[in-house]
Amino acid sequence: LDGETGELKPFADDVDKRFQAWTFRHNAQAPNAFTPEQMDWLRLMKDHIASSCSISRDDFDYAELADRGGLQKVWAVFGERLDGLMDEMNQELVA
Repeated sequence: LDGETGELKPFADDVDKRFQAWTFRHNAQAPNAFTPEQMDWLRLMKDHIASSCSISRDDFDYAELADRGGLQKVWAVFGERLDGLMDEMNQELVA
């Protein structure tokens, strides 16, 4: 275990736990429940947050997010909810 891995692993675990709690709360409210495609995107966004500590529109130009269709695709999946969801994820998952 090097120092860097030792630091990132607990943070990634915390992000995973917070992500599970956050998505559970959303899905418990029927009109706000996420579709399977939305959950796939949310997991990608969560992984990005775990490695970068935040997510923004610009991040969809990079790596795995761009490979999946980038901002245009994620906007098609979430529409106007996207910015609010990113704000929530940045607050809830990094806290």
